[in-house]
Amino acid sequence: MKLAVNYSPAAVDVLRAGQVRFDLIKCPAWPQVIEAAAAIHPVYAHFPLRVGAGIGQAIDSEKQQPPDWTQIESILSSTGTPLVNLHLVLLPAEHPDIPTDAADPASIERLTLGLIADVNAVVARFGPERVVIENDHCGGRNLPAAYRPDMIGRVTEETGCGFLLDVAHARIVARYLGRDARDYMEALPVERLCEMHVSGVQHFGTAWAERLRQAGENESVIRSCAGRWMDHLPMTEEDWELAAWALEQVRNGAWARPGVVAFEYGGIGPFFGATTDADALARDIPRLYALVHA
Repeated sequence: MKLAVNYSPAAVDVLRAGQVRFDLIKCPAWPQVIEAAAAIHPVYAHFPLRVGAGIGQAIDSEKQQPPDWTQIESILSSTGTPLVNLHLVLLPAEHPDIPTDAADPASIERLTLGLIADVNAVVARFGPERVVIENDHCGGRNLPAAYRPDMIGRVTEETGCGFLLDVAHARIVARYLGRDARDYMEALPVERLCEMHVSGVQHFGTAWAERLRQAGENESVIRSCAGRWMDHLPMTEEDWELAAWALEQVRNGAWARPGVVAFEYGGIGPFFGATTDADALARDIPRLYALVHA
């Protein structure tokens, strides 16, 4: 397993200062960022692709349009990124005839078949061994059906794709569902695990909101975060316990072995500028490196 860390100015600073070591910089699929990061350290790309609209193709969630596959293939080739990641997103607006709380077999079947069609379009281009689907909480905007382990498992089984476990997403979803996070993760298709993401989960209260405000973040973004449980934040002891437990499941053979474990704390822009702390990275990266390379 390799440890990757989200690209951020703070992560670059602590790496260059020799305070930390890690194997890869995890970059958004932005050519300028990739070029800057690759000049410093080995990189891999994470794509803003989502599936679940049921239209027989993925969607670029940054542009809200079909992906530019030529650019994606260029990034894959130039960085040596082995996997094309897809976020599992079921937006109510894209399924207006399905009730938001639908759990009946007919509705679940329709949503599942739509997901399979979307994933299969990407699998047809890259092969099942190069495609992974990620569990996503989607900021609470998902239809609850998106959180069903049986649905996620069926998609991986019928398309042949792998699974990307985001531990923080699973923790947030388990809280929403009133389930134990460990039990929830074990119900996911961890036998097909190819990649794992780790970050801190915290309640986004007034202190965090004020930090965003002082950093110049848009008030609409602050309102959308306020009062929610958010990921991509500093690790708490509960996060460390869950990460250690998840990696132990890999080591003892209960789960498949991911090629990369990514630390998703930090990034680019006002939100991450306000929430990313170099001292926290200098403290936490060595701890996670030790867990990954134990």
